Amino acid sequence: MSYNISVEDVPLNRFHRLLTLRSGGGSFVDGYVLSIIGIAMTKVSPALGLNAFWEGLIAASALIGIFFGGFIGGALTDRLGRRILYFVGPTLFIVCSLAQYWVQSGEMLFALRFFNGVAVGIEYPVATAFLVEFLPKKHRGPCLATLTILWFAGAAAAYLTGQAILNLGGPEAWRLTLASTAVIGALLFLIRLGTPESPRWLISKGRHKEAEAIIRRV
Repeated sequence: MSYNISVEDVPLNRFHRLLTLRSGGGSFVDGYVLSIIGIAMTKVSPALGLNAFWEGLIAASALIGIFFGGFIGGALTDRLGRRILYFVGPTLFIVCSLAQYWVQSGEMLFALRFFNGVAVGIEYPVATAFLVEFLPKKHRGPCLATLTILWFAGAAAAYLTGQAILNLGGPEAWRLTLASTAVIGALLFLIRLGTPESPRWLISKGRHKEAEAIIRRV
């Protein structure tokens, strides 16, 4: 059976829908990560004694991280494969978000937000590559559009969750607000367990038998 027939022209199946959820979950976390700082900043700034310069730098830190993360993700996903990079983003989300609970300075918060941005930047090329390389061609457009919808859903969830935590918590509730991304990152990590490597990447590395086995399985 040729690769093109087995992947490009098959009907959309359970694996494809699960893969869309796995990749779309990354977009949801991305929207959450980039939006949650705006909800927490009103409490973060006085708690850490931030001036206008550091407020602006922290607000932009994740965007700076995305710039570098995009280059890193694009280069490493071609060298190391899709599957390894698929778990780097969720891992960084978990570690950096938990660390924000104990942040003590604007410099530390900037660094942690920067690495969260790197995780977001890595997510974009990896998650998109997975969908493009596995999905039947006639279903790629709708499934890729789902990523954008889930990004905005993540941003909305950040607003609702952040406001709820700040309203119900005490003066240190902003720490829980920033750390809440770790919960979503952990769920994303668990959802992605069991994802196979991309057959296209395996073929590009001459690993044809492994690619064929994955194609037949999914």
